[in-house]
Amino acid sequence: MINQIGISGATGWLGREIIEKLAFNLPLEMLSLFSSDGREFKRNGHIPIPTQTFLTAVPPESLEGYIHLAFVIRDKVPRYGYSEFVASNISLISKACQIIEISKPKWIVLVSSGAVFDPTTNDLETDSLRNPYGFCKRIEENLVLESAKKVGANVVIGRLWGATGELMIPNSAYAISDFIQSAFTEGKIKIRSGGSVFRRYVDAGEFMQTLVNTAIAGGHLTVNSGGPKVEIGQLASMISEHFSCVEIVRPANDGLVDSYYPKDDQFEKLSLEAGVKISDLSAQVSRTVKGHMTAFSD
Repeated sequence: MINQIGISGATGWLGREIIEKLAFNLPLEMLSLFSSDGREFKRNGHIPIPTQTFLTAVPPESLEGYIHLAFVIRDKVPRYGYSEFVASNISLISKACQIIEISKPKWIVLVSSGAVFDPTTNDLETDSLRNPYGFCKRIEENLVLESAKKVGANVVIGRLWGATGELMIPNSAYAISDFIQSAFTEGKIKIRSGGSVFRRYVDAGEFMQTLVNTAIAGGHLTVNSGGPKVEIGQLASMISEHFSCVEIVRPANDGLVDSYYPKDDQFEKLSLEAGVKISDLSAQVSRTVKGHMTAFSD
């Protein structure tokens, strides 16, 4: 029997990123894919890969590894409301734990978020009402670790703060995507903050590959995503270079500083050990713009 790798959230952005990378080295029958509604995973120029509906799927008898990505994201909170948002994510977390405890993978990769930290204190989030997304991610980390311990699996948790990539799904809730969409549709990039805003970005595929390579090698750790640091005005300028006649609009400097990004370089060291080269920001922006242009033309 072929040892399979299970992936929940397979048809989302990060799922597509890691499948594209794994598919170069693995036969498709080694991938056991789960999605929210059982729709096919479509790769350009390839035969679609079937998926199972995650919440109703029967866990495989065994898995070599399990990559858990299924989660209701932060920008869905207003649409769902607090109670439904939390309940939906608890259902997804519970299903992931069920798969782990039945399929007994040797290794697990879980993508969490920098939102597990309170941005005002940098402590782990404790207020579920103020930050239901970050609080649910904390619950997910803890429960997945508990289930992994029961079956003796090593776990690599990657807390993602800022990501880019050609497969990124356009979403104005994220600055880089909002800037690209505004530049394309309006010929203008609007920066809301007058103060300095610093972020760090990593290519999503390189982020996922680092986590998976580390888990396969037996790593057991939690790591913050890293990548090049940039002030948001510089990011806007880099995006504007891909378009003609783009105006950048920004309020007057109010002296405030927003430094919501990981302060350590653990991810850079980990990617080096995992044999993954981290792209500079210029390359990341180019790929993200290219992907958005493709999405706009579809």
